[in-house]
Formats: sequence, structure tokens, C-alpha cells
Amino acid sequence: MRGIEAALLVWREVRAGKFASESIRRIADSLSPGDLTLVSSLVYSALRRQFLWKEIYSRFLRTSPSGLSQSAGDALCIGTAGILELRTFAPRVLVNGLVQEMKKQGDDRGSRIVNAVLRRVVEEGRDQLKKIEGSGGLKEQSLVSGVPSWVASSWRNIWGDDGKKLVKMMRIRPYSSFRITGEADRERILGLAKEKGIRCWQSPFVSSSVRLAGTVFPPDFPGYGEGLATPQTESSMMVAEVMKKMHRGGPLLEMCSGRGVKTGHISSLFRETPVESIELSPARAKAAERELARTGRRGKVRIITGDALQTLPSFIPAMISLDAPCSGSGTWNRHPEAKWRLTPEKLDSLASLQINLLKRAVSLLAPGGIVVYSTCSLLKNENENVVAHVLSEEPGLVELSFPFSGPVFRKGRPWGTYMWPELPWIDGFYMAVIMKKSGGKTVDG
Repeated sequence: MRGIEAALLVWREVRAGKFASESIRRIADSLSPGDLTLVSSLVYSALRRQFLWKEIYSRFLRTSPSGLSQSAGDALCIGTAGILELRTFAPRVLVNGLVQEMKKQGDDRGSRIVNAVLRRVVEEGRDQLKKIEGSGGLKEQSLVSGVPSWVASSWRNIWGDDGKKLVKMMRIRPYSSFRITGEADRERILGLAKEKGIRCWQSPFVSSSVRLAGTVFPPDFPGYGEGLATPQTESSMMVAEVMKKMHRGGPLLEMCSGRGVKTGHISSLFRETPVESIELSPARAKAAERELARTGRRGKVRIITGDALQTLPSFIPAMISLDAPCSGSGTWNRHPEAKWRLTPEKLDSLASLQINLLKRAVSLLAPGGIVVYSTCSLLKNENENVVAHVLSEEPGLVELSFPFSGPVFRKGRPWGTYMWPELPWIDGFYMAVIMKKSGGKTVDG
């Protein structure tokens, strides 16, 4: 399979609901290293700002975009992104490759449209891009940054000028960071990485984090195969770090554990503490088991497959980590497909689930226990509004002071604390530390 063919295939699968990273991993073995790089570059460049590319190529269409075949629209989006953003190959080579793929699919009309429009993009597209970039309007800036316009408006309304800056931050390209198990391992792994030509250094923010000057396929990073290095953003690492700071003794429960990356971090910091983890998806629960095995923590955490709204742990937890399912708006730089799937209606549905999950967490806590509520979202509906709702219905709850400070942290309005995505290793994130006062209601395990 060649690079352009593979890029169109991945794009179709993303449109059908898959994540680009999953699709690319599935076909990686059938591609040369050069084609694999080309596919990733084309797909992610197109995904991050697909509404911008559509706006530009539509200016050269003689018909309405709605009159295009789906395959022609795919090719135009990928082609426009590649022409205007990438510098790794000749634009006309890309145009010819896309036209040939359209012909192979039997879409002769689409191939003619793609050829004509993309040749105009090669000649005039950069001027159109400069006009859009030069506008100070929020609509144009949301296009340039690849943020849905309704989200950009929400950020501006909530944060004012900081909201406009947040829109611009969505253009920051994410880099890799790895969590390393121990100080000795970290020094050895840093040395091995430098021998392989990987530029990296210890994070000044999270002691267990190593920052890379770019991205790397995880198995290619020293220590990954030994279970000593785990790809994880520094925002995600902060959940376990906060728990460590706030823990006063007693067993730990993780709700909505996902694929077990945070689970492994919690287990590594609480080696002598009973830990249980609940995950709804059997596939993700199995992935969490594999992750614990890879990092040498097999059997140290009890993984429970079940609905966190109904499943009981074997103990009454003293502390709960609730990393709730969310829009992922703080990670859109890494997972750009998610932002185009979010709607105000879906956001309302997520908020309702988050409220119910937080209520459930509170009911499970022992009196005096603590829940660390977190999302990888920058939307108030999923953060302060959720916390405010639960606090208003549960008089026995109190928010505790966040145990970390610094320029990357921002106080919520008024509840919780945000991590601002100002650096390539830090995703947008939200955390609130809530204590259940003695005497509150508890669900017995």
C-alpha cells in the first residue's frame, strides 16, 4: 500500500468513527517508513484544521461543496492540507497522486474536480490562507486554530481575552513525554535515548516525566519494552501526584480506568496500598491488565469490569480517582477527530453522566474520604458546572485547596483547577479535590 492510498483509507475510517491513531497502527506493517510518515503527516494535518481547508478549497469550486462525492471531498481536504501545511514533498506530486487514486475508485468526475481545484490551491491557496490568518475575527481565528466555532465562542464568553489565547493554543503541536519508574532508571533511559539520537530531558515540572523534542513511536523509546517507560502527558500524571499529596491512609478506588495508564501510575506511587479499578469496557479492562503486566504491576491492582454507576468495590475507599468520560477538548491537539464529533447536545449528555458519576463516587467514599474529580476538558459544562451541581445537592461536601501551584495552573470559576495547555507536553486538564465530611451517607461495600 502506498502513502496517498493509505491516507485516504485512514481518512475514510476516521469519518466512520475510528481514531486515526488506531487506523494507522493497523496498517503500519504494510507501509514503508517513508509512507508511514507521509500518512501520519497528511491525515493529522487535515484533521486538525479540516474546516479551514474546506473553507479554502471551497473558494475555488464552481459548484456547492454539498454536490461533491464523498471521495472527492476527502481528497480535497487532504490535498489542501498537504499543499498548504507540509513541506516534505512537491505539491504537484501530491495532486497527481490524489487524482490517480480517484480514478482507481472509478470517480472520473471527482478526479477532474480534484485536479482543477487543487491546482488552484497550489497557485492561490497560500494567499487565501494569509487573508484568513490576518483577520482578527473569532470565526477566522477558530478556523486557523482548528477549534469548532461554538466552542471558541464559549471560551471567549467564559475567559474573555484568555479565551482568545486558548483558541490560539490549540495550534501548539503536541510532543511526547514518558513517565519513568525511578531516578536510576530515568538517568539510564535518558542516556540510551540520547545514544539513539532522541532529544529528551527531565521535566522541571513533574519529576518522573521525560520530555521529548518531538514525537516517537512508544516501542522505539528506551525502557518501554522493559516496562520502565510509559507514554503519558504531564497533565495526566498530575492525577496520581495530587492523590499522593492528599492521601491520608486507606484503600484507593479508581473509577473509569480506561486502558490503565493512570492505573499504573497510581499503583507505582501506592505500592503498599490496596487499589481497585473499575472499567465499563471489557476491551479497555483487558488493555489495563496488559499495561499493568508490562510495567511489572500485574496482580497489584484488582481490575473490575463493570459499570462504575453500579459496581461496588470490595472495600469502602478512603480516596477515589474519578477521571470521567468527557469531550477530550484539552487533548484535541493529540486527538483532533474528537472535536469535530462533539455537539452541544452530546456535551449535555456527557455532563449528565459526569454528575451521576461524581454523585456515585461521593456515595462510595468513607466519611472524611477524598475524591479527585478530573477531566481532560477545558469546557465549563464538564468541570465547574458538574462540581457546583453535586456540591449544591450534597451539603456534606467541601472542596479542598489544590496542592500544587505555578503558571500552568488556573483557578476554576469558582471550583477546581485547570492546567493550561501552554506547552507541547501538557494537555488541557481540570481537577477538583473534594472531601466528604464525617457523617455523610455511604454505600456499603
